[in-house]
Amino acid sequence: MEMIRRLKGINILIISSLIGKILSALYRFPYQNIVGDLGFYAYQQVYPFYAIITTLSLTALPNFLSSLLNTSDTSEEDESQFFQVTLIISLVSFIILTVLSIPLARAMGTEKLATSLICSITPLLLVPFLSLYRGVKQSQLDMTTTAISQVLEQTIRVTMIILAALTFLVIDEDVYRVSSLAMLGSFLAGLVTLIYLISKSDIKFKNLFKDFTNVKAKFTIIKRFGLSSLVFVFFMIYMLIMQLIDVFTVKDALVASGISSDQAEILKGIYDRGQPFLQLGLVFVTSIFTNALPRLTLDKSEKKIKNIFDLTVYLSITLTVGLMILLPQMNQVLFKSNSQSTALIIFVSQVALIGIVQFYHHLLFLEGRNKQSGIILIIGLVLKIFLSPLLTREMGLSGASLSSVISISFILIAYILVSKKFPAQIFNLRFIISLILMAATLMIGSNMFHVEHRFMQLIKLVIISVVSAGVFLLSAKKLKAFSNDLWEELGL
Repeated sequence: MEMIRRLKGINILIISSLIGKILSALYRFPYQNIVGDLGFYAYQQVYPFYAIITTLSLTALPNFLSSLLNTSDTSEEDESQFFQVTLIISLVSFIILTVLSIPLARAMGTEKLATSLICSITPLLLVPFLSLYRGVKQSQLDMTTTAISQVLEQTIRVTMIILAALTFLVIDEDVYRVSSLAMLGSFLAGLVTLIYLISKSDIKFKNLFKDFTNVKAKFTIIKRFGLSSLVFVFFMIYMLIMQLIDVFTVKDALVASGISSDQAEILKGIYDRGQPFLQLGLVFVTSIFTNALPRLTLDKSEKKIKNIFDLTVYLSITLTVGLMILLPQMNQVLFKSNSQSTALIIFVSQVALIGIVQFYHHLLFLEGRNKQSGIILIIGLVLKIFLSPLLTREMGLSGASLSSVISISFILIAYILVSKKFPAQIFNLRFIISLILMAATLMIGSNMFHVEHRFMQLIKLVIISVVSAGVFLLSAKKLKAFSNDLWEELGL
């Protein structure tokens, strides 16, 4: 009975997470339309800092605390020690980043980003509290409260970001101040969410500071986090760290190639258009993993693993091909220009790579091979750090996109070699034919019925996408990965 409640709760969290991810991707389109590429640059340069912090308080730390409390004989003590450890780390991190805000802003391209950077890290102050309340609720199998808090936070945050962007039109045309306001809106969203969580909790605040000087107990909590949790969290924020590398390398590399600083900032803003496309492409694949992982933990049969592997490979590649074909039109419709579409096409090709990498990462996680997984991920980051400035300087934004594609490709190849599980699905003839038919439908549809108005272009894109998806599914209906039985088996 408890397992059924747990699985139902996980499904609620999956839905809330899916809503949050979609909101997080969609608001960027109106934001860029209002503030332009330079304004988008000013926002996206500091966004990875905020996103990493939010990932910790939304998912990573609450999951760890929930697991900790469910296996603890001294849950009240562990609860307070967890809070104290996260409070100390958050405060120290906030102080260090605030002190270093100007040097960091310079390294990111301009001192003007310093205030936005400080605003983007203010949610660090809420991490200990949000993680605590969400983690305790999850340990009590009350996933609904956590799910509501996630949707509430994202909804308020997106609303505040759009309101901040509107000040650009009405009050203040300084894109850096608008970026700061948008980030402060994110802090406000966290604050309102915390008030909601407190209202739903019976945690006694004064008990959280018991044994504050007990250093040994704090080290015990840190030790219990363990390698597996560390690698799992590392993977959760991995693409955000990749974004962070771009933050510190792309603009400077463009300037080093002979482009003016102002033009380099605009180009970086255009490059950042790839992020919402990437998010939207990955949201469905990621949801499959989030849903399937607890079931895989209970049932590690070859059949279950193969079913998820098939679905992952087919779905990841299909979504990527569709995105790559439609991207020039989507770039025009959603961002008012098709500038740098080639670079963005290369960028979104990561969807297939990341989707399949997710499968291998989870497979190694279930097999307890976290050390190997962690080493592969670290090498991938080192490769990105080396390639990003080099390729961007030589090839512009296409080089920046390639640096990510090459790094993720290395990780995928390394995972394949370590797991000794080759994605043979890519050679399935029916899948290849289905993919070709879908691609042909997209290309023919894209070149027919020319319309001028952006809204009508958007309607056209939606119709083309639905029709091509139908063509693909009809052609691929004999592929087991797309059967109703499989989706029901996975609980999707």
